[in-house]
Amino acid sequence: MGGNAVQRFAGAGVPPRDRLATCELTGSGLIAEALRYQGILKRDPRHPEALMAMSLVALASRQTDAAIQMATAAVTAAPTMGNAWVTLGQALRAGKRCDDAEHAYRAAIRLDGMNPLARMGLGELMIACDRPEEAMTNYELALRREPALVPAILGMGHALVWLERYEEALQRYEQALSLRPKLAEAEFAAGFVLARLGRVKDAEMRYRRALVRRPDFAAAWMNLGFLLREQGSEVYAEAALRRAVELRPDMVAGWINLALLERERHHPAEAEAHLRTALALNPEQVETLVAWAQFRAAEKDIPGAWGWVRWALARDPENNEARNMCGILLHNEGRFTEAVEAFDQAEAVGSRPAASNRGNSLLDLGRVDEALLAHEAAVKLDPLNPGARYNLALTQLRTGNWERGWPGYESRWNFREVHRSPRTFRQPRWHGEPLGGRRILIHGEQGLGDSIQFCRFATLVVERGGVPLLQVQEPVERLVRSLAIVRAGKAEISLLGSIPAAFDVECPLLSLPAVFGTTVDTVPWTGAYLAVEPDEIESKRTQFPSCKYETTNGPRVGLAWAGNPRYKGDRQRSMPLATLLPLLRTENTTWISLQKGDAADQIAALGNDIFIYDGSSRDRDLAETAALLATLDLVITTDTCIAHLAGAMGKQVWILLPHLADWRWMQERETTPWYPTARLFRQSAPGDWSEVIDRVQRELAHFNCAPDRATLAPVA
Repeated sequence: MGGNAVQRFAGAGVPPRDRLATCELTGSGLIAEALRYQGILKRDPRHPEALMAMSLVALASRQTDAAIQMATAAVTAAPTMGNAWVTLGQALRAGKRCDDAEHAYRAAIRLDGMNPLARMGLGELMIACDRPEEAMTNYELALRREPALVPAILGMGHALVWLERYEEALQRYEQALSLRPKLAEAEFAAGFVLARLGRVKDAEMRYRRALVRRPDFAAAWMNLGFLLREQGSEVYAEAALRRAVELRPDMVAGWINLALLERERHHPAEAEAHLRTALALNPEQVETLVAWAQFRAAEKDIPGAWGWVRWALARDPENNEARNMCGILLHNEGRFTEAVEAFDQAEAVGSRPAASNRGNSLLDLGRVDEALLAHEAAVKLDPLNPGARYNLALTQLRTGNWERGWPGYESRWNFREVHRSPRTFRQPRWHGEPLGGRRILIHGEQGLGDSIQFCRFATLVVERGGVPLLQVQEPVERLVRSLAIVRAGKAEISLLGSIPAAFDVECPLLSLPAVFGTTVDTVPWTGAYLAVEPDEIESKRTQFPSCKYETTNGPRVGLAWAGNPRYKGDRQRSMPLATLLPLLRTENTTWISLQKGDAADQIAALGNDIFIYDGSSRDRDLAETAALLATLDLVITTDTCIAHLAGAMGKQVWILLPHLADWRWMQERETTPWYPTARLFRQSAPGDWSEVIDRVQRELAHFNCAPDRATLAPVA
């Protein structure tokens, strides 16, 4: 599995930055306080403390206009009372009148330059206005007056988060917790920072601790749900996110995250319903519009996605997520030069994923060196982003820098584009240390071709003293039993997903190259490592008797033209059978289809002047396909598992590749270190198969079909 992946928006909650926490009233407390202050105001309508308190009660119940009215009355009644101005600042900020709020806070500061509430209020306003350095100055002044003022300590942490100084922010949150150990807001903020630092389990623990302190903390439920989704715990993620929107039905980000979860689970109706709720709550929120664009793009409705992106940019032309989405849509349309420009614009306004996405577009343009620089810049900008690290690793592998590429490829386990729900084990991961007879579970991942390509590494595990337990997909299970180490009783085979026999350590199959430090020059190859029994081969030869060993016919050529349609890059690597018609008219050639799935039905649509045997569409597994393949002189295939099967059997195989092929075939090579008997035929221009087929046809005319009996017996 292998194409580089574009990175999109996902909205996790952030530490609260719009509340001074001077009024913590909820439910019946609000009513009681309101009644008490209303009684005072009946006796004295200009009572400033009562007016301030009523403003805070109105704020807590989200009656912003009433809060501004009460606070204005308090300031009118007591223009020299600093805290009255602070209360007005809070109310104005809640009403999104930021300039007026700043004026109110500064009025309080003119009355008392060290007023801690005024400094905190101005600090929070500065964070909301993306001025974190000024926010820190105000929090520092507040703390000079009151060093143990917890809201100011939290505010300092929030400002440091905005500056991406996460370790320092965490120290502030820990300081707040040392003063108020049960403060849910501090636990929540610590969880957010820990997630940004890549300490996912610690972050999850902090969110859960915040919810123990405050079970109705909607933002904590949402962030916990987001974190659980990222870890592949989708059922628990859904429960947490639904709890968040139950507590706060007006939480737009909660509905967006629910939509994201359902979109990934391929539940489009549910995803759309959640997005409609988010849009109804705030039709102007750009994040919602971008989420709609992502959803329409995922549903292959590119015109619809463009409509949402244009709406988002009309609301906020500098929104970095909308700019990044422009680049993604252009990339998906094959407009790579325009995509590079769009990603440049997104980077200029602060998009982090845009640098990695720009690298992907540069790759499609054939500008590999520039692409590598872009991916390196993306990782430098955001070193914990698994998507950026994954894309860099694939580019390094593509360009032959396997020393760095394989270790970086481990980032796939944290990147949901590759592994939505990775398997976890209580046994430790193996990192290459001597095994001393210990049993090691080597579990397959990704596609059938990957299992065929990488199962050879189990032999190296035996050389390290281990007993491999290979878990592979059912279609390759019987085939992999032909490995020499399995036949010799040094390794065991079982089906992927079954409960494995007892084992001591584990390692994913595609992690073995990193463990062994594999380079281009050290790919394990001592000859064909997969085969089938001679009687099965003879049965296939009898089934398809037009064979070079019995007639004077030309070569018997196996053909596969399409891969798994569920693979996201299948449109580039696969082709319709009709595209191969010029090749199929090659004289004196017997064609046998190795194609599986729906694409095999295309054989029936061929004209009467062309004949191709349907050799494999009904095969029960790839071992049966291998038996037929062993009778062939040559295999011609696109980038499918058939290419790996032929290569692993040591058969001559010609692999037809798109202009930007999968990373494992590297760049501008006609051979591959993975399979010495393979030749690579690449498109010279994106989408142009005709030139590739012309080259293959010319080569086939001169093909030497001398018998290759090396694959007609099982591996010893």
